Amino acid sequence: MVGTSSGGGRGGAFFLCLGLALLSLVGLVSLIPREPLHAFLSSPTHFYTEYAHAIAHANSSRSNAPLLRDPTGSDLLAFRNHLEASTSIPMQATHSPTLTFTHIYVLSLPTRLDRRAEINQLARAHGLDVTFVDAAYKNEPWIKWVAERVQEVRQERLQLMAQARKVDAKTIGGLHVGNSWLTQSADTAGKVPFPARPQVAPEYAPDWIAHLHKHVRAGTLSSLVPKDPNLNITAALYDPVESIDGRQVNEGVISTFYGHTKAMRLILENKDESALIIEDDVDFEWDLERLWSRMEWKLKKSGWELALLGHCWGRELIRPEYRHPHIHGSSVPLCLHAYALTHDGAAHLLSLLENPWTAYQTAVDTAVPSFITFGLLKSFSIEPPLVIQRKDGPSDIQSGVGSKWHGLLMDSTVDRIRRAEGLEVLEEEWVDGAPLDPALKWRHFHFMYTQ
Repeated sequence: MVGTSSGGGRGGAFFLCLGLALLSLVGLVSLIPREPLHAFLSSPTHFYTEYAHAIAHANSSRSNAPLLRDPTGSDLLAFRNHLEASTSIPMQATHSPTLTFTHIYVLSLPTRLDRRAEINQLARAHGLDVTFVDAAYKNEPWIKWVAERVQEVRQERLQLMAQARKVDAKTIGGLHVGNSWLTQSADTAGKVPFPARPQVAPEYAPDWIAHLHKHVRAGTLSSLVPKDPNLNITAALYDPVESIDGRQVNEGVISTFYGHTKAMRLILENKDESALIIEDDVDFEWDLERLWSRMEWKLKKSGWELALLGHCWGRELIRPEYRHPHIHGSSVPLCLHAYALTHDGAAHLLSLLENPWTAYQTAVDTAVPSFITFGLLKSFSIEPPLVIQRKDGPSDIQSGVGSKWHGLLMDSTVDRIRRAEGLEVLEEEWVDGAPLDPALKWRHFHFMYTQ
């Protein structure tokens, strides 16, 4: 009796342990995603072999998002790395030398070899292939020819707007976002369209912008000579209603406007599905490719035309998030440090910028947000930006290093490069009571007092 009872106890314990082991196995297996689970149950050895191959392939083919390495040699990261290798979207699984775009265009003066070297260094740090687009010099004679046409159109436009609005012409003006020089109609209700083309300068048929493009294509811009070679552009296009001198149109405004439209025309000429246009004095977020590829994936169904990866002075956080915490419908994004255009978006934006009634009337980075506020573009802004202006050298457009806006990156590529070269990297320290950065003051003011 004793022996039989003892044997039954040992047998019960054995089956109890076996049952617990099976339950544990079921619990562990339940953590494996459905498809890998099926593979595991069908052939555990084959599953682990394929899993190891997937990890190795991901490490060898993925340069923008390498799997994490556990220095302890344990398997704590095995499941995470498995998910990284097996569930990442295609654009994150393979490096793109053009960040998912057809081209990356960099606007740069041919003589700014220093900036081109800096951009090439940034490109090497990210494994990118960039195409430089020669910007226009602001002292070229044809810049004054453009200014003369802008002056003629502005005078005609002013009279048409005064008649349609029944106001004194002297009250119309200003160079802020949404100003009267960029509206698509003469009245404020959108019911009185401008004529098909300005009546001034009939010798430039069909219009002065088409005449300009004819010389661009022929490479004969230098033949566009102004009637007044001593024209003072700022004085000729001075807007007395505008109180901020920095907004007045000058040689730099016109040359920059032309440079951006030149890059947009390349998108159409090269039949790019999409392209990124950047200025030559920028810094990139270190995880730019990984961050943008996920955002681009989220934007696929939006019908986007324009996406601003680098901007300033905006109110982008006031618009709702779109499928991603850093994507917002554009509000008033100033600056064009880095922006993406689809092929159709480039065609649409060019049609707005090169309308002979609005072309070159303001700075291009005033025109673009104006068209957004008019509801003419399907645009999104990345907030915070993935690309910022460096501000470590003189501006080609403004005096000094540009505006007071100071962008911040989570992980600066420029700073990483400087550390690798053994150079000093100045880390900004937060000091309670110190003067606020213009970016913070701008956001705080508009969130608190303009909603």
